[in-house]
Amino acid sequence: MENRHRIDRILRQCVREFTLDLSGLVVFTEAATGPYLFSPILAALGGAEKVYAVTADSRYGSREQVKVLTIGAGQRWGVSNRIEVLFAKTKESVGESDIITNSGFVRPIDREMISWMKPTAVVPLMWEPWEFRTSDLDLEVCREKEILVMGTDESVAPHSMYRYGGYLAMRLLFELGLEGYKVKSLLLGGGQGLGCSIHDHFKRLGMEVAWFSDTERESQPYDQLRDYFEKYGMDYDVMIVAEHAKNIRLIGGNGLLTVEQIRRVNPGLCIGVIAGNLDGEGLRNSGLHFLPLVIEPFGKMSYQPYELGCRPVLELYAAGLKVGEAMARARLKGMSIEETKRMAQSQSPAIDFESGEPT
Repeated sequence: MENRHRIDRILRQCVREFTLDLSGLVVFTEAATGPYLFSPILAALGGAEKVYAVTADSRYGSREQVKVLTIGAGQRWGVSNRIEVLFAKTKESVGESDIITNSGFVRPIDREMISWMKPTAVVPLMWEPWEFRTSDLDLEVCREKEILVMGTDESVAPHSMYRYGGYLAMRLLFELGLEGYKVKSLLLGGGQGLGCSIHDHFKRLGMEVAWFSDTERESQPYDQLRDYFEKYGMDYDVMIVAEHAKNIRLIGGNGLLTVEQIRRVNPGLCIGVIAGNLDGEGLRNSGLHFLPLVIEPFGKMSYQPYELGCRPVLELYAAGLKVGEAMARARLKGMSIEETKRMAQSQSPAIDFESGEPT
């Protein structure tokens, strides 16, 4: 059940702590369910002159249901007159918008959609550039049209998203039916703070954890995993997979571990997948206990922060809007792309593609 009072407090904290001021700006974003229901509400509470929120049918609900929920939420927060729910992206709504968020139903942001954008429009990724996928957004066309795209640094104040990693792993443990206390964990993963967050969280709780990755100094290298698992794998309760840095097959055929090996050494091992390259079909046919049941490809999270509730979703969204605000203000003042990048980085948690290309 929606806890309106707590959600209201989080929404207003996000506006206040990010000093969000979207007055005079038009935002094009998504309308969705769960914590994402409040994304257009947050943009409106941040002062946006108009919020276009596009939605579609999904496994979480029909587009008509999402529209009813969004309008209802807008009425409860007194901003419904500035939110318009769309069932399709249109040339008119996109062309009017100053900030186009790279959110679920807004994607893909393709050549046609980019051609509709005004010259000063900007696209905040709402997450870090290393997570960029070419299927989401045509970055080259954006560059051709001088539509600035920047990411959101998830490690900086006022809200560091990295700290949620440990709590996310704990929730996954509980869903797997494990107690947390005295649970022995194998942790696979490094990169962008996720593996570190989980490792440090577990250690603070006094949990025993063996950590493997190829990017973190405190961890053991992956080339030692197979032998380690053969010797000690039967002693562990759970394997947490949280690899965002390296696209190598961790579990499955030609992987660091095969499902046959796991089943032979420790058939009772639970497997929790937050992110990483795994053979999802092989896991489903293995008889091993694992969650979530849908394993996303490398680069996407299979178990996401929204499992914890609305706060991490809204904090990250607010940070992305702040990036969009800074970019849009600069472009509307006539600043060049490079000037705008510098301005956005000084006034928001904006982060550029470090090498000029997404990883």
